[in-house]
Amino acid sequence: MTTASTAFPFRAAWRPIIIAMLSACASDVTRVERPHSENEVFEAGAGDTTVVFESGLGDDWTPWQQVADRVSTRARVFAYSRPGYGHSDPVDDPRDATHIVEELRTLLAAHGGEPPYVLVGHSFGGAYMELFAKAHPEEVDGLVLVDPRHRDFSAACAEAGFDGCTIPEAVAAPLPAVQLAEYEAFASTSDEIRAAGTFGAYPVRVLTATSHGFAPEVEALWVSMLGTLADEAADGEQKVFAGGEHYLQLQHPEDVAEAVVEIVASRRTRAASATPP
Repeated sequence: MTTASTAFPFRAAWRPIIIAMLSACASDVTRVERPHSENEVFEAGAGDTTVVFESGLGDDWTPWQQVADRVSTRARVFAYSRPGYGHSDPVDDPRDATHIVEELRTLLAAHGGEPPYVLVGHSFGGAYMELFAKAHPEEVDGLVLVDPRHRDFSAACAEAGFDGCTIPEAVAAPLPAVQLAEYEAFASTSDEIRAAGTFGAYPVRVLTATSHGFAPEVEALWVSMLGTLADEAADGEQKVFAGGEHYLQLQHPEDVAEAVVEIVASRRTRAASATPP
């Protein structure tokens, strides 16, 4: 169901300023030690549901601050910076989705996170959370994808003969090492998602922007492909934000938080109905 409300988008000259402001008020940040590395983690709230946030390419955890603060009034929230981002140490492991998902699962376990989780992912982070949900459905109670990058978008865009389907080489080459590694590993990420199969019985919500700076036909393809992603789920729904930009969590934090909280509430309703009287 669809409701209105950079091929790799980086259209946010204002974003570093907003993120810096959010970081300044992030008082609940901790660093979690792992063998040979540390991860920057943000936690808030309490309850029987843990909502896990995953950022996109180039971002630490802080774009989620406004959404996480709102959701933390209804659930426990867990956000983190992947290795090499923010204050998290880099690692030498491959940067495809399988490795990133397993690192996150290890981090959650080490930090007392008990599944099933409600997963929330943005952009590339949406692809990582898609794999998490499909590969480990028993650990997932819901999935919110915030303008995620569809695993097949680049291929479909190129097949249609459109321009701007990938980052130009001149733009990609100077990216920081961790970003370049994730970008170059996305082909493997796409293969891993396809191999993982379908979504489980949990609800899936796909929040979709329409204004990335693409040509109109590319924007239409983006929206259409995210609609097919929602259609893959038995309980899937796409919400299109007309005029919305890629960072919906910064532009529409209330709406993103509402989508997450609705899944948290539905999880509790489902759990109560499954409990014998």
